[in-house]
Amino acid sequence: MSVTHTTPSPNWRGWLRRPSVLVALGLLLALALVWGVTLFQANQPKSLDQRAHEVASQLQCPICNGESVADSPSGLASEMRSLIRQKLSQGESEQQVIQYFESRYGDTILESPPAQGFTLMIWLPPALMLALGAYVVFVLGREWGAAPAVAQAPSEDEALDLSDDERRRLREALLREMEQDEGMSFGARDLRKGHA
Repeated sequence: MSVTHTTPSPNWRGWLRRPSVLVALGLLLALALVWGVTLFQANQPKSLDQRAHEVASQLQCPICNGESVADSPSGLASEMRSLIRQKLSQGESEQQVIQYFESRYGDTILESPPAQGFTLMIWLPPALMLALGAYVVFVLGREWGAAPAVAQAPSEDEALDLSDDERRRLREALLREMEQDEGMSFGARDLRKGHA
């Protein structure tokens, strides 16, 4: 007689009913949708005004505190926006225009300073926090995966396999517990007398 081992087929319906799987699938779908829309918009040709606004958004106004050239109402920012537009219309790239202003004003003109030297300190904490968060998710995921399974109630077939003596003892224990909880007599004593 030969023994054959069969591997159980995956229960996809069971997996899809789990809330964590549904949330993960929803997040994945939302991320794919955002990524697709962003990719589509990035591939569209930009007008001169859009390009000028993007460059102006990357430069800080030298006389305004914390405002970009695109958002600042100052006269200097207005002149800088006109110069950006003029240079872009003459065929210079966005990067060339940014480098022009960086050569005149230094790294402080940039909204996002380069990740080098002292400004590297600005970029390290978010990266470290991201790495720490990934580590915590990894460790918690392993612990949750290794958690013991919750005990399940026996099925009807298993419950029917009880002997008469086992059923009587379980019924007595249940009735005793109900009497203690409710303070009323449910006949556990009578049940014991009748079977004694």
